[in-house]
Amino acid sequence: MSIALVAALIGFSSCEREGAKLYEVQVTVEYPEGYDLTVAEGVDVKASNINSGDEYTEATDAQGIVTFNLPAGEYDFTSSTETDEFYFNGTTEGVYVEPESTTFTINLIASSKSGGLIFKEIYYAGSLTEASTSYYADQFHEIYNNSDDTLYMDGLCIGVLEPSGSTASAWVDGDGNLLDVLPVTYHALMFPGTGEDYPIYPRTSVVLAQDAIDHQTDPNGNPNSPVNLGNAQFETYIEAPGKDTDAAGADNLIVMYTTSASMYDWMHSVFGSAVIIFRLPTGLDYQTFVADNSNFMTKPGSTSTTKYFMVNKDWVLDAVECINPDVNKQNKRLPVSLDAGKVSCVSTYCSKSIRRKVERILDGKVYYKDTNNSTNDFLVDCTPTPFVHPTTVDAE
Repeated sequence: MSIALVAALIGFSSCEREGAKLYEVQVTVEYPEGYDLTVAEGVDVKASNINSGDEYTEATDAQGIVTFNLPAGEYDFTSSTETDEFYFNGTTEGVYVEPESTTFTINLIASSKSGGLIFKEIYYAGSLTEASTSYYADQFHEIYNNSDDTLYMDGLCIGVLEPSGSTASAWVDGDGNLLDVLPVTYHALMFPGTGEDYPIYPRTSVVLAQDAIDHQTDPNGNPNSPVNLGNAQFETYIEAPGKDTDAAGADNLIVMYTTSASMYDWMHSVFGSAVIIFRLPTGLDYQTFVADNSNFMTKPGSTSTTKYFMVNKDWVLDAVECINPDVNKQNKRLPVSLDAGKVSCVSTYCSKSIRRKVERILDGKVYYKDTNNSTNDFLVDCTPTPFVHPTTVDAE
């Protein structure tokens, strides 16, 4: 049955910190219905000030209560815990801590610990050339089989969500909650194959490059780039506008649909896009899917006629909320059930990536951390390491 982990009421406090009046905050976090769990003590809850970026973490007491004393402001509250079989994550965003604040609750969402295909590393920030111009053709996404079973890339799909940049998502219901369907912008892409052409063996990865070249030495590259992607197995070659170059050594993804026929590169915004890998319920028959107008939507509240390829959240295998480094522009586009956190590089064109943490290594096999909370799961501002897996466990 459902139990309260942490409790829930915001009131006044006469405390002060560095001259600022503090308000006592008590928060309730509840397990999903059907999980009969009794552990209440020692569960961390984090309060993040949206404007200042200040963070405060407190642990629940034996009664499952966590109490903060916080300056007035707007906060996001997050909580995470786990059992042997499940991870639990919850977020309540945009809570105003001030005299008029009201009661709120964090609802934990369960995700299984069973492994599957995940993003091991994402390099989206790009690099600067010797002339200090922007270069983003060296972007890559590395996908890892975090299970002990042989899986297949055939028919796997990838896309970034609208909005791709820093604005708040318009894809919400009447209560302001993100929809259960996700709008893919730019190109919706599918890995080729007829079912078992592209195996991905246990604890191995494949690299999807924007351009599968050695960016450090190729005449079309950037000597300042941190990566050689000449060995990438797959490439996001976009044939339609006739401007992209097809690298001979990589297999091309299938363009299922695009919101912009003039785009000649598949883009992950250098400011951070929410990115997903998913499978269609219709399998590899994407033509039937895109022929069905009910699988598309126009942007809510907009007069634009652009139709977006809509993905049900239940089809998603992994999702990462990459966000703008500016704390005032860190808007979520993924529901908590897919990613309860968010992650960012320190700046654009910094030649750095985000990389999933290594949780353990057994018999030489790397087990990456995957709690569906990218704040906890990823390291930031990493030197990109496509094709390479660490040999040591990452510290928490």
